This record gives sequence, structure tokens and C-alpha cells, in this order.
Amino acid sequence: MLFPTPSTRHTTRSNQVTSCFAPIGMCQAPTAPPPKPIGPSTTTTPSRTSNLLRHASILIPPFLRHNLLTNQPPSKKKTALLVLVAVLLLSIAFFSTLYTFHRGFRRTIQFWRGLAPMALQYKFLKFKSLKIDRVDDAEYQRRIAAFRQRNAPQLVDLILSLGGIYVKIGQVMSTIGAGLLPDEYVRALRPLQDGVPPKDLDRISKIIEDSTGKKRTDLFIEFEERPVGSASIAQAHRAVLRPASSSTGEREPQRVIVKVQYPEVADLFAADLANLEWATYLFAPENMEVARAMRKRHENELDFRIEADNLRRCAADMQRHGVEPSLVRIPRVRNETGICSKNVLVMEYLEGMALSDVIQEEQERVARALGKEDAAELKRAIMTRMRDHFERGGGAGDGGMNLLEGAKMNLLSKVLGPAGGTLLRAYASARNHVEDAMLALQRTTGKVLAEFGGKKPLDLLEEGGKSKAKRTNVNLSKALKTLVHVHGIQFMISGVYNADPHPGNVLVLPDGRLGLLDYGMVGKLSRKDRQTVAELILALNSNDKATAARIYRENGYKATLSNGLQVDDSILHRLATFHLDKIDLSKLTLDNGDTIDVLELLRGTRERAVPSWVEEGRRLGGLLQGVCVQAARPISLAKEWSSIAKDALKKK
Repeated sequence: MLFPTPSTRHTTRSNQVTSCFAPIGMCQAPTAPPPKPIGPSTTTTPSRTSNLLRHASILIPPFLRHNLLTNQPPSKKKTALLVLVAVLLLSIAFFSTLYTFHRGFRRTIQFWRGLAPMALQYKFLKFKSLKIDRVDDAEYQRRIAAFRQRNAPQLVDLILSLGGIYVKIGQVMSTIGAGLLPDEYVRALRPLQDGVPPKDLDRISKIIEDSTGKKRTDLFIEFEERPVGSASIAQAHRAVLRPASSSTGEREPQRVIVKVQYPEVADLFAADLANLEWATYLFAPENMEVARAMRKRHENELDFRIEADNLRRCAADMQRHGVEPSLVRIPRVRNETGICSKNVLVMEYLEGMALSDVIQEEQERVARALGKEDAAELKRAIMTRMRDHFERGGGAGDGGMNLLEGAKMNLLSKVLGPAGGTLLRAYASARNHVEDAMLALQRTTGKVLAEFGGKKPLDLLEEGGKSKAKRTNVNLSKALKTLVHVHGIQFMISGVYNADPHPGNVLVLPDGRLGLLDYGMVGKLSRKDRQTVAELILALNSNDKATAARIYRENGYKATLSNGLQVDDSILHRLATFHLDKIDLSKLTLDNGDTIDVLELLRGTRERAVPSWVEEGRRLGGLLQGVCVQAARPISLAKEWSSIAKDALKKK
């Protein structure tokens, strides 16, 4: 035998070697013999765990499947990848859970999902225009204006979709931003003053029942389905209060306004304010003090029981100072049946027209008198002229409407001087009376024709178009002076004041008095702070820069400038002027003789400490100035309040 047979192969337990001398067809590795069972002979079956692992293996990445099923430890790289995948899956699950069940987190995502793209687009446009394309200033301004025109409606849509406090801020910015903020944003935000889309009646009825423990139909004889106003945190309905029983019999039913707060606003308050503070920190860090003060200011607005107390106290204070009810009316709380609660407030109904509508109506009349289709072109002209007025030093205007451009306006200004604006408004009002008379004649004619044609007068009017809303003829200048005067008394003498007098919260009553409606946001000043404000007002009115700067320093106001300039008396005086006097965009001359642009100064100012009375005063002052600017009647707040300041110091 020349070759060994397969049976003569040498094998060991650890290694089997096939002889290379075996025939080719027989060169096969033998199979290992089955292991001998230890102990009694049994039949082995796969464990339940093993079966589960094998069935679940289809969910395991291939590079890990072999290691898990064979009990072999994975490599470090595979372990790290496994941990990364696990963390990613857990993060997705955690994010989804938070977004589904945590309303504050969901609202934060919605806020940044809407705001971040606009902010990034703006930053990219600015970088591309200045660093890459290197365009001139005119082209840069054109691009920025086009960006604002595109994004302003999106910003309003975002505010409306979020609701709550965002609407409140939009209302404030539409009022105080006139002449300061870009006109595209001011125009887009202005409709927020008229309210927001309301909730349906079923939702409102449920809130009333949950808050009072009584059904709406048990509390009110009538309840109008359509609200008279819908604001950022609540909406208001006209209703007839069901009279409460008394020992002397049934009382007369009372017409009331029922304010119903949306409960979700309070739930989302913390998340909303945190989002705003972060956005301010990232995009406008110089306004961080304003953002922090906003949280404190809005907290009490979410409890209507506090607003009811504010209404009672402010009405009593204004009566004591002789302005209520002679100049203004503050609605009385109606809580005879004990229905006022955290989310429901019932108060006296005042008949009147919103100040914002009165301003709009006057501008439409003037626009028609100037031969314009509507007030849109007129408003743009007002804002342009108002900006020029601010750059010349601001303050009290010369009649408001004679700030406008146009052939008729220029002729009136040249021939009649400052009285031109007043006469133009008188002409517009007279023309309005003629139109009203013609409308009344149409109604009368309609009644006569209805007898012959069988049609109702309303049908005849509708055939010719929708009937016009009821007009008012108001001395708007007098109304604005009353508004400013009353808030000066509240701020410096009473110490309890309405901190939110935007035009949608003020009614002009048929007899010319003002109805001050919303006292959810009320500020309070100590006697010491009121005295300080009075001293500052007198210093601003007399243009005493040194005294104004001293008052700010002594009361702890601290600010730094990003350009490294020292905050001298002239800078403090100009800041105080913005806060509690007027909008002055003229060039500022520093103590050392240099001049700087005021808008650059405002953008570069970083406030480190702001006294509470400064924060409260500049918000109130900004709102009052904004209302007057919106009506084309700029003011000097220090001039309007100087007599009140003197009275406040006499009471010292």
C-alpha cells in the first residue's frame, strides 16, 4: 500500500488534519462526533429566551446579531454605535412624548419653528448684502424693506396661531412702535388692536360653568353669541344679567359685559415668557430688563378677581380726584350673584366706540377730503411725516394733520398756517354730515318705496351696498388730552394706574367722555417713586439735563454702551426723554462736544439696572405717546403732565 487509507488519519481533540495524500475525492473534513451526554440521557430543546432572541433578531442590526446570538462580546466600535442608536431612539421617544402630552414644550417648539426661519433669513440677507454682494446703502435698504414686506404677514400669522401673551405684545408694539419700528411691521400688527378670532359659544359656556358652578342660561337672560371684543387672553360678550331675588322683590335686569378668560393662557404663561426671554437674549440683549419686567407685569392679569378689585379701587380714586364720572367712566363690577371668579368677570356695559375706530374714521374722512380712495395712503404719509418730525426733535405737533403732504395740504399750510389741519378736519366732518344726511334720505325713500314695491328698507339698502357703520363726531384732540391727563393723575398722584391704555381698551362715549375698560394690567407706585417721577417730569419739561441725569443715577439706573462711550448727562437725559417725555430722534451732542446718531445709541445701550418706576413709566409713556402719534397728534408728555407734577410735589 503506497498511500495510507483514510482510516489511518491522525486526529486530535483540538485539531483534525486531513492527509494530503488521500485521493482527491476523499479529501473531506470529517464531522465531529456528537458530544456524549453527561448523566442520564435526555433530549435538549431550545429555551424560551433563545427562541425570543432568534425571533427578535430581525430587529437587530446585522453587525450585532451574530454577537448577541453567539454570546460573543461586541467590539468597542460596535458598542459605541449601539449606545448611539439607543440614545437616539430614546431621545425620539422622549421628544414625542413631551410634544404630545406637555403643552408648554409643544408651544416652545411651535414658537421657535415659526420664529427661527425668519431670524435666520434676516441674518443671512444682512450678511450676503454687506459681506458678499457689498451693495450700497440704497440697495441694502430696498432688500431689507422687501424682506419686511414678505415676513410681516407671516409674523402676524405666527402671533395669531400662538395667541395669549404674544397677541398682547403685538398690540403694544403696534401702538408704541409708530414712527420707531419699521412701518411694514406696524401696519401688519395694527389689526391686533381690534382683537383676535374668538372662541365659539359652546367653549365659552363651558368655561363659565366650570368657573362658576352654574350654567350660563341660569345666570343670564340673554347672552349674545358674537363677542363685542376678543383679546389676547379673553373675550367679552354683551348679556342681560338675570336679577337676583331680594326682600323687596325682583330687581331690574341689567345689561352687562361678560369677560371670559381662556384657561389655557394661564397654563402656557411660563412657557411663553421663557420663550420671549430667550428670543430677547439672542436677538436683542439690550432689552432683557424689559423682558424680565414683562413677566411680573402680566402675572396679575390672569386672575379676574384681581381685575375686579382694581376696577373698584381705580373708580374710587378717580372719583376722589374729580375726573370720574365728569371726564371718564370706569365700569362698575356686577357681582350681585357672586359669579365673578378667576376666569369670569361681569361688569357694567358702556355704550361707545373704540378709540382705535375713532382714529380710523377720522383718517378715512380726511382721506376722502383729500381725494384719496381710502386711509392706507394717508397713513403712510402720516408715518413718513411723523418720522421727519421726530428727527427734528419731536414733541408737541402743530395740529396733527398739517404734517401731511399733498397739494391741498400744502396750500392750507401756506395760506392758513397751523390752523390748516383743524379746518381740514372740520371740512371732512361737514362732508361726513352731508353723507349721513344722504344716507338718511335713502332710508326714508326706501320706506316710501317699500309701501309700493313690497320690499323692506333694509333690502333696498343692501341692493345698493352694505350700510355704513354708525359714525361719531368726536373732538379727537380733546379725547386724547383727557386720556393723557387722567393717566398722569393715576401715575403721579393716585399711585394706582391702568398700565395698558392702548386704543382698543378705550371707548369714546356718545357724550365725549372716555370709557376706560381694561384694568387687568394695573401698576402701583409708592409715594417715594411718585415724588421722583414728578421731579423728573419737571426737569424734562424745563430741559434740565443735569437734574434729569442726577435723578436717574441716584435711583440706581445703570447702563453701558457697546461702543465704549461713557454714559454722560446728555445720554441719560435723552434716555429719560424717550421714557417719559417725547420721541426725539435728532442728533445727540455729548458732553464732550461729539455728536452721535440716536438710533445707534439706543441699539448699543445695555441696561444693567432699571428702577421699577422707570420700567413702569416708560411703558405707560410709550403707550400714551403711541396713541397720539397714531392719531397724528404727537405730544410732549412732560409738558402735558407738568401741572400734575407740581400738584404731586405740593402733596409731599
